[in-house]
Amino acid sequence: MSYPVALNEEFNVGQIKTIDIRDDSLAEIKMNYLEYRADEKLDIVITNPPFFIALDVIKKALNDVRDGGWVIMLLRLNFFGSKQRKQFWDTYMPKYAFVHHKRLGFTGGGGTDSIEYMHCVWQKGHYPQFCGLKVI
Repeated sequence: MSYPVALNEEFNVGQIKTIDIRDDSLAEIKMNYLEYRADEKLDIVITNPPFFIALDVIKKALNDVRDGGWVIMLLRLNFFGSKQRKQFWDTYMPKYAFVHHKRLGFTGGGGTDSIEYMHCVWQKGHYPQFCGLKVI
């Protein structure tokens, strides 16, 4: 689980709960995030949601974090383009989009799937008219 390690090394964030639906995951909680109910508001939610339910995951995460909390999603760059998501973007534009200059590989054998990816970053309650873009 690279995110918890990196967050604690760089920012000393403290307690981190990890959730993953896969049985072979190193996460402490094995379940579907859309079914997870937090005991209290979270500071940050970071995930790589399945594309077909990504909007549902983002909306839940924005509800689950405290005001000023962070939601970070690894998404396809083309997630910005959609008639169905236009209303969402008008209301919940992310603060930042970090676009990966090199295609990430999610196929076996180290290859890529010819898709550009980004990390979209929302700060709850701070939805700009325009998203800050950085190619990383």
